[in-house]
Amino acid sequence: MTGTIAGVGLHEVVREHAARTPDRIALAYPGGALGYAELVAAAETRAAQLAAAGVRPGHRVPIQLPRGRELVVAVLAVLRLGAAYALLDPLWPTARVRQVIADLDPPLLLAAGTALPAPGAAPDPVPASGDDPACVFFTSGTTGRPKGVLTPHRALLRLFGSDPVAGFGAETVMPQAAPTPWDGYALELWAPLLGGGTSVVVTTEPYLSAQALRDGVARHGVNTAWLTASLFAMLVDEDPGAFAGMRQVLAGGERLSVPHVRRFLAAHPDIALVNGYGPVENTVFATTHRIVAADCDRPHGIPIGRAVPGTGLHVLSGGQSCGTDEPGELHLSGDGLALGYLGDPELTARAFPELPGVGRVYRTGDLVSRDANGLLHYHARADRQVKVRGHRVEPAEVERQVERLLGVPHCVVLARRGPAGAVTGLLAFCTGEVPVDAEARLRAELVGHHVPDRVTAVDVFPLTPNGKLDETALLSTVDERVPAVLPGQDADPLVRRVAAVFAAVLGVPAAPADVPFAALGGTSLDAGRVCARLAADLGRPVPVSRLIAHPTARGLADWLAVGAVGRVATDAPDGDVPLSPMQTTFLTTQLLRPDERAGHCLAAWLVDGPLDPAALERAIAYAHRQHEPLRAAYLAGRAPTARPMDSPPPSPVTLSAGDLDDAVAALRAELSVPLDLTGGQVWRTALVRLRDGRHLFGYVVHHIAFDGWSESVLAADLSAGYRSETGREAPGLARAWIARQNRLAHADLAAQRDHLRTEFTGLPPLRYPGFPDARAGAAPTRHTTAVPAAAVRMLDAVAARAGVTRFTVLFGRYARALAEITGQLDFGIGVPVAQRADPELRNAVGCHVDTVCVRLRGAALTGDPAVLGPLVTAAFAAQDISFGDLVRLVNPPRSTRPALVQNLFALQDNAAPVLDLPGASARFLRQAYLGLPSEMLTEVWPAGSDGGLRVVVHHRPDRVAAETAAALSARFTDLLTAYPEHA
Repeated sequence: MTGTIAGVGLHEVVREHAARTPDRIALAYPGGALGYAELVAAAETRAAQLAAAGVRPGHRVPIQLPRGRELVVAVLAVLRLGAAYALLDPLWPTARVRQVIADLDPPLLLAAGTALPAPGAAPDPVPASGDDPACVFFTSGTTGRPKGVLTPHRALLRLFGSDPVAGFGAETVMPQAAPTPWDGYALELWAPLLGGGTSVVVTTEPYLSAQALRDGVARHGVNTAWLTASLFAMLVDEDPGAFAGMRQVLAGGERLSVPHVRRFLAAHPDIALVNGYGPVENTVFATTHRIVAADCDRPHGIPIGRAVPGTGLHVLSGGQSCGTDEPGELHLSGDGLALGYLGDPELTARAFPELPGVGRVYRTGDLVSRDANGLLHYHARADRQVKVRGHRVEPAEVERQVERLLGVPHCVVLARRGPAGAVTGLLAFCTGEVPVDAEARLRAELVGHHVPDRVTAVDVFPLTPNGKLDETALLSTVDERVPAVLPGQDADPLVRRVAAVFAAVLGVPAAPADVPFAALGGTSLDAGRVCARLAADLGRPVPVSRLIAHPTARGLADWLAVGAVGRVATDAPDGDVPLSPMQTTFLTTQLLRPDERAGHCLAAWLVDGPLDPAALERAIAYAHRQHEPLRAAYLAGRAPTARPMDSPPPSPVTLSAGDLDDAVAALRAELSVPLDLTGGQVWRTALVRLRDGRHLFGYVVHHIAFDGWSESVLAADLSAGYRSETGREAPGLARAWIARQNRLAHADLAAQRDHLRTEFTGLPPLRYPGFPDARAGAAPTRHTTAVPAAAVRMLDAVAARAGVTRFTVLFGRYARALAEITGQLDFGIGVPVAQRADPELRNAVGCHVDTVCVRLRGAALTGDPAVLGPLVTAAFAAQDISFGDLVRLVNPPRSTRPALVQNLFALQDNAAPVLDLPGASARFLRQAYLGLPSEMLTEVWPAGSDGGLRVVVHHRPDRVAAETAAALSARFTDLLTAYPEHA
């Protein structure tokens, strides 16, 4: 035996990190984080309470808490007292909890709501040796009862000590998302903590979904993750981009799929992919292997690799060592071995025999061979044991449980396999009378990975000519078909869309809209596939937790349609504030595409005269303090939120340049640097000194905290701060949330949704003539023309006679120009709308906008304001349904050019931003956009003091040809300046 670590406990290693790096983040979780010193201090307080409750060295303490801060603190507290912990899933049925507690014989069950006595003096830490019990893992057994595997400290320490597996260390940031009773969770918890890294708690999803992985990378810098082979395959199939930003991925628990490995290596050649193999009796891993492309061509699939530190590998057949390439049963020795099965010495003796010349070993039941290079290759199981979603399952245990719970005389459980042969679930076959609610009974009583997907009654079990069970014949009796329903039978396009994804994932022609996904045969990983596909279709996160909460196609569609619209509330939320739908869209876009600049709002002033740098710093600090949206962190999750912070104001980056053109270029380059929304960096400032002594001052604010109205508000507060004036603090995030809820409380959302479905279902996409002349990512370009005041007065006269606004007349001319240039007679145009009806929001910086869409066709394309007026009014009347929800409601599946967001039109009539700097003059320079939220955006601005207008047509050169944008700009201006037909 090599590499034994004596005299060291898991908790003692964590204490050493706390002493060396007290402020390094040990644990990140929703709502906060703990440094190593804080984590140890919290564990000491909890240990004092547990000691007062009677926990002593040698006890085995069950902990039934969800993943989170309290669970980790409790684990360290138990270990500090010289006891061992056993994690019980909060979702386990009561009967299973009673069984394991009886085996543990604990002084208490530490669960949510457990009353603990007031702590006394913290007891001295109990020294631990490597052989002392640290934890108990419960796994499947053949008797109908779970087996408790008693695991020592050394078994985990061997993996993450001086020679760690897979490069775990202080830089490791790893999510903990596995089921807590599993040794996979121990890997996720201890790999970062024993190396001085960071463990990131996932609470918003039931497992490490694609969205949870993306959020972890974006918010916490997650760089290492553990996935079961099934989950790995699902992510590679549905969302391979979710791995972006990772350093290493460990996968295993089942045989890895070669096609999925091949695709991953091709997509992410710089991410280390490690195959990990090991039974729980040898603690997490016995072997690992860094996978390379050549492994995909091996006859036995991906190798399981070589021994991890402190582990011996012995391939035996008939008690003799096997030669090269000769298959045999794998036996394991070394520091990873469990102490045995809790309360079962006979089973322990059978599973952990003494091997002559080696000592104590564990019989894995896995058939393997070793090649000439020393690599182990997995062949098969020597018994009936299977892996279901990474969990080891003994079919015999499930059979005994089914017989007891259903009262049937005999049950046989077989593995249900997918097209590639991987186990996807279990099928139960029973003789006797099977209750009609059999599957519901089993779901209520059994742990999740033991619940059969189907329970089928049979008269007799078919046998082969040799008298053995004919598994093939038995499996053929299962009707795998799902009751079909034609997609057209449901009028709601979003319901049809979700049902179609259900059906595609399940491999059936159609799926009923009102049958729960699980009842249709869907597994938890199938749910992940559904959510990943819907997220790709809709361009927004669809957490697996939402499908669990809304398990039917109709229920999930209703949640998708409502989106972030919440119930009415008169009180502000405590702490984090829910985001509006538009803010959620901005956050999602930023997290999925960090290089996207469509959310960057720029402003710049040319300052002529003496500029006081200290006063400018004071002005920025004042504005930062005034407006809570500018000093908040914007966080993704089950319900995206904004968290107020006391972040420092963005001191201006100082630059120098020659002339004004150089200064503008330098300013734009500086302000193009990405903003860290999740870290609280919402805006940045810069100051460029020109050679002639003038200055160019500018800022960038993310659209998630800003809109056109905000320009003048922020400029006024910058001016006040520069003059050392003070004023009333602007309303914060919570006030904006209340205003939104009050507006929605008086809205008929159902009627608005019905109108939008009727109006926009079947809306065709715009197709611009010509060929785009740039690649994706190219900066947008613009074409500017002028409309003289005389022409504006004529347009206003037309509007007055028709009883409509100037906007309606301008919008009609623009729609006509677009129809003429594109040749289309049916399309949609989006229009930004301000949502600042609440008087308190008038002096607030923030994102208080959404977008409505107007469908133009038939007579509306003539520009007649009498026809356009009702269309515009109806569109604005439906603005309580967010634009994102409208897109999700009616946009065709998997459309890469959603018709509702291709073209935007805005009349920019907000107050002009004025920067008042005593002793100097500041001239506002309107900047070109760094990015566009649509393929084309046309704006009409006030121009000068005589009442003229300025038309600016922006376009993405990778989507719209320059000559097309120029032609549209010219034709629109012609229609505005010519004598109006409807005068």
